[in-house]
Amino acid sequence: MTNPSLPLVHELIRSACAAPSVHNTQPWSWRVLDLTTIELYADRGRQLRATDPRGRDLAISCGAALHHLVVAAEAFGLAAEVVLPPVKEGDDLLARIHLTPGHTDERSIEMLAALENRVTDRRGFSTWEVPPARVLHLCDAATEWGAHARPLTDPMARHRTEELLEQARRTQAADPQITEEQRIWTDSLDSEAAKGIPTENTAPRPRAGTTHRPSRFEPLHKPASAGVHTEDGPQPDPTDGLVAICTTRDDLRAWLQAGQAMSAVWLRATLGGLAATAVSQVIEVESTRRLLQRDLFSYTGRPQILLRVGWPEFAGPPLSRTPRRSLEDVLRR
Repeated sequence: MTNPSLPLVHELIRSACAAPSVHNTQPWSWRVLDLTTIELYADRGRQLRATDPRGRDLAISCGAALHHLVVAAEAFGLAAEVVLPPVKEGDDLLARIHLTPGHTDERSIEMLAALENRVTDRRGFSTWEVPPARVLHLCDAATEWGAHARPLTDPMARHRTEELLEQARRTQAADPQITEEQRIWTDSLDSEAAKGIPTENTAPRPRAGTTHRPSRFEPLHKPASAGVHTEDGPQPDPTDGLVAICTTRDDLRAWLQAGQAMSAVWLRATLGGLAATAVSQVIEVESTRRLLQRDLFSYTGRPQILLRVGWPEFAGPPLSRTPRRSLEDVLRR
């Protein structure tokens, strides 16, 4: 059994800040009220105003950080109770976390290791298929966080999703405000401010023999690479898994819950040796989001973000880590 202490609380916040966030914006800040209570705030100065005007991506990113903190607390022998107060779009206070003495076990320590090893991998996956049963197992991790995860395994549904993903990518690529915002958070990498994504992580050169789907950081037209499909060439049957994180509502609270669920699925994937990357463009573009909801979910669920998972190609050097904000930078006084 562990009692909270200030160094331990700070370590929990550092672990939370390892969470994935759109464009590595890390749009969160924290206030330590006392040794048992932490508050999570949105850092609106890091919101992507062109790409994410409503703050959905921001809230999902903060939800992932919230889940990361819970995972870290359990590994250090604390119980973390998350309280989501009544919130509406534009609110800064997002959640309170109450810490009490708890117990740790082997599983919680393994989850902390997954947290520390988790990366966003855009290099493409090996051609080994992710079995549908494994994808279903990943989806189970979302259920206790107020959202649900749906595997997109039906060939027709998968084909339609890939069509909408490409449509959203092209729509955003034609928007000068969005492309400039993306440039600011990639080409203008500021390591001291922990701002942006290293160039080698945005669109790394795909490896031969991997299946690869283009990301938002890749040009619309690019030369063919060995083992990678091109825009005009035949697309291979997908061997990766695609998971949709959905909620019944579509508000700030639901976005936070979607972020927690995404983190839970992602960490379970990492623990199982899978690589993952978040796919949000089809949700960011309102027209493709409506079509995705209509064609795949029959309006029974609100898709909030997709996760693409696959077996990593182990040859070659590991990905470099994206920079992280310092503890001093994310703490509110």
